Amino acid sequence: MSVFGPAHPLDVDLADDALSPTANAHLLGCLVCRMRRDRLRQAPPADLHLGRELAGVEFSVPSATGGTPAVDEVWRAGAGERVLVLVLGAQEGRVLVAPVTFDVEAADDETLVVDTTDLGLAVAVHPRLATEVPASVLVERLVARLDVAGARRGPPVLDPSDPRIEVRQLLADRLGALDEPPPPDPSTGTGAPPARLEQVRSSLIGDLRAFRGRMCTVRPLDGWGDVLAAHQAGWEPIATVDEVGVVLVVFDTPHGLADDTDFDAARSVLTRFNASALVVLAIAVSDTAEAFDSSSLNYGIDAPSGRHTAPRPLISGLSPFDAIAKFLDQSSGTRMTAPAARGPITRVDVDDILREAAGAATAELVRQGSKFRILPKRRGYESITDAQDGLAAALARAFGPEPTIVHDLLEL
Repeated sequence: MSVFGPAHPLDVDLADDALSPTANAHLLGCLVCRMRRDRLRQAPPADLHLGRELAGVEFSVPSATGGTPAVDEVWRAGAGERVLVLVLGAQEGRVLVAPVTFDVEAADDETLVVDTTDLGLAVAVHPRLATEVPASVLVERLVARLDVAGARRGPPVLDPSDPRIEVRQLLADRLGALDEPPPPDPSTGTGAPPARLEQVRSSLIGDLRAFRGRMCTVRPLDGWGDVLAAHQAGWEPIATVDEVGVVLVVFDTPHGLADDTDFDAARSVLTRFNASALVVLAIAVSDTAEAFDSSSLNYGIDAPSGRHTAPRPLISGLSPFDAIAKFLDQSSGTRMTAPAARGPITRVDVDDILREAAGAATAELVRQGSKFRILPKRRGYESITDAQDGLAAALARAFGPEPTIVHDLLEL
């Protein structure tokens, strides 16, 4: 899980009159969160009442608590560290949810801002951070239906130091914490359980966005589409990474790529996504990842022995983030490029340059003519001594919008 410093309370925490001791202590030392709390206090009152007030400002929803989660409803999730979520899908005791906040100023180009809601406040929905969690973590329904059809998007993130990246990571961590497995039973002597796929996904996406810069685009991968081999192999899509045209597909497998069937399926994924390489995880058995490009997914011939070699990864033994970063550093060249230094700009007169070039050329021809002992030939070279102005004018017209170089040279 990524760590960006002390966790800031979400606005759903700041909206309470009775702040938790942790939130109170954080407010004492965080100017940004005090400003966020003041902004919530100054929000315009709504006509509907939830039954609690925030410094004289009332905002509410017209729905009852409890019930079965349904698509487009907004719920409060979690008992300790709470978060508002929009239900995107529900099936067999689990729900796909996206985090919702009142802090629309923290919206970016991956965020949907809904200005009119039953809460009486504008909200920001983060669909790119959607995560599947148990339905049991949804505590209270706040909005029966949130319509995002006319939603707008926030301004894009252009700098890795943009504080909105930290907000995004905090939301991803909150959602990931909702689905954390229970701690291991000390009496069984078993170690910590393997990391959940959702936690790996949110941490990896947050780290890449924070540390690779704006040239690197990272998107959650929602499915395999028509790549049936990946479905049949039980592979879980995680994310796609695109840095200056170098495209990586990141996914989790039960045991990595182990046989010809796995390598055939991997080549299908590489072709389907027009990717430069695949980053293969196996979080059930290892914390490291392997990177394969097109060549390393195929059998080859070893030099100088001439023996056939099985497919093998280009990069192995590194964490998923480090494996991706190493491949991108070797392939995209983003880290090695820098904007060219710009000196003072001076206006250039093309006619002067052509005149100087014509003068230098004619002077050189006259100088060469002085070497000849045959008088007519030497006079032929000397005859162009006064032709530099005409030659410069002909060159200027030749490089102009209507070249007439043949006519001008004939006149000379």
